[in-house]
Amino acid sequence: MRLTPPHAPTKSEAAYQALLRAIRAGDLAPGQRVIIAEVAEQLGMSLTPVRDALALLAEQGLVVRRPNHMTVISEHTRERSAEVSMLRSLLEPQAAMLAAVRADPDALAAIGAACAAMDRAVAGGDGAGPGDANARFHQAVARAGGSEVLADFIDRLWKQIPLQGLTVTGQSAKAAREHREILAAIEAGDGEQARLLMAAHVGHAAAAAEAFLDEIRPRV
Repeated sequence: MRLTPPHAPTKSEAAYQALLRAIRAGDLAPGQRVIIAEVAEQLGMSLTPVRDALALLAEQGLVVRRPNHMTVISEHTRERSAEVSMLRSLLEPQAAMLAAVRADPDALAAIGAACAAMDRAVAGGDGAGPGDANARFHQAVARAGGSEVLADFIDRLWKQIPLQGLTVTGQSAKAAREHREILAAIEAGDGEQARLLMAAHVGHAAAAAEAFLDEIRPRV
């Protein structure tokens, strides 16, 4: 029997990650049709892993299956954005509070590294860079709290968030400063302060999400 090491993704997982990244980065635009054969050719794999990846993305609401076996990228809607923001406002402040109480040195280092990556991305003016670092920060905070269930829920929400949102709305530097404030509260073990700061930060992100939708298309 030949076993695959856990760190080596299957072809379906590799296809999923590639498509997810392209969707979040805007390389696959809302409403764009996904041609399975083209994706398979670009990734150097058969059709089956791509179909598996699209099935998972459909379950997560990131693509839509239409008649005649057509798959398109889901639209960014105000309703969906509002739902994501609402759920983030419920879950992420709790995650920050847990992180302040439970984070071990490795978890704190991961959050700090995410803050540093955000600072570098903001300074470098990279379009998708702040979005990547932003997601990395929030996922690191979620994992630091020690609740796998909570971290998984938050990770799923972040898959719905476009990477270019902060850059388009000019909020990257502000978000980076707020990340540093949240990190300081977590490092100090101040759960209530971490919770309050994350709640305010997520509120600012909700406003930025609305502004992003205004930028990409009028009143969707």
